[in-house]
Amino acid sequence: MDKEKVGKFIYELRKEKGWTQDDLAQKLVVDRTIVSKWERGLYIPNPEFLLKLQELFGISVNEILFGERRNTVNEKKIDTLPIEILNTNKKIIKRILTFSSIIITLLIFSFLSYYFISNYNSINVYRVFGENNDFSINDGIIIVSREKSYIKLGKLKLSNESNLIKTRLYFINNGKERDIFVGGENTTESLFVNTFNYNELFTYKDIKYLINELFLELTLEDGEKQLLKLEVEKDFANNNIFNENGVPPVSNSTNLDSKNNIPEYIKKNFLLNDKDEEYYYEKEFKDYKEIQKYLYHANLFIVSRNYESYEECFEYSITDKLLTYYQIKNDNIENNFVYNLLSNNCEVGDCNKKIIDIFTENYFNNISK
Repeated sequence: MDKEKVGKFIYELRKEKGWTQDDLAQKLVVDRTIVSKWERGLYIPNPEFLLKLQELFGISVNEILFGERRNTVNEKKIDTLPIEILNTNKKIIKRILTFSSIIITLLIFSFLSYYFISNYNSINVYRVFGENNDFSINDGIIIVSREKSYIKLGKLKLSNESNLIKTRLYFINNGKERDIFVGGENTTESLFVNTFNYNELFTYKDIKYLINELFLELTLEDGEKQLLKLEVEKDFANNNIFNENGVPPVSNSTNLDSKNNIPEYIKKNFLLNDKDEEYYYEKEFKDYKEIQKYLYHANLFIVSRNYESYEECFEYSITDKLLTYYQIKNDNIENNFVYNLLSNNCEVGDCNKKIIDIFTENYFNNISK
């Protein structure tokens, strides 16, 4: 597929309508830079936007991907162009064309239920809610798998009579704001699908920041802006389909919010930082500086070892018993893997036994007491 040809075709279609890049971006509810990247041939629009472009320009998705309008010369090539190269999940695309957004949501849950059985601990479901004196969200949901994430905040309730003209959902990663979506008044009721490693808005590794630093910003008709920090609670993880009595497991979200289940080792040796909802411990060694953190809201234990030329990180989910390890050299992530300490299975990447033993001997045995 010729990205530059597709980008040039989108440019020509836009010009035919007499639209600017800002005009097209507003109709698609995206940032103008996204449209610019399409037209410069840097990215191909994902299936969701291909369907919207098809509707706006009155041509088929295949014509957009081919970069030409259908004629007698190219008709056969356009008809045989495989849309599967954009998204391996062809069933979801067909359902988007056929069913309403409510039916789509139900079908996605049905599709994900298959993975609850076939992929241990590969899916996590979070509840999203929050309120202040001016507005509230109570029925939001985030679903995260290793391939995709789904976000739907649900109905937004306003306590005043001001008209809402803009909504913005974003999270903070290392002090920087990262937009998830910016749109109109009904944006919170839309379903947003983020495919990892394909035109992604955020990466799988960003999830830990998203669930701890998620914000909703509203712009009212009079220009006033309202900001709400959303609460994100883990409601389900498919690490235990049924308990011993054959009854579906109960949500552990209450435990995640409580400080009552903090390991004794952390209580005795770490300092509390309530602002960031964490306990932390720092120590200097000959070759490196070590920082240990326990995020009690997420039940996550993190160790960072900072050497002169690189940094290595251990991230252990006490709830899921998953150890994630990676090294950072020159801002690049290397040697990353995910290991299940409950089943002693390597979930992702090439698990290094020596590194696992280092974590077990130096940290795991302490926090497990």
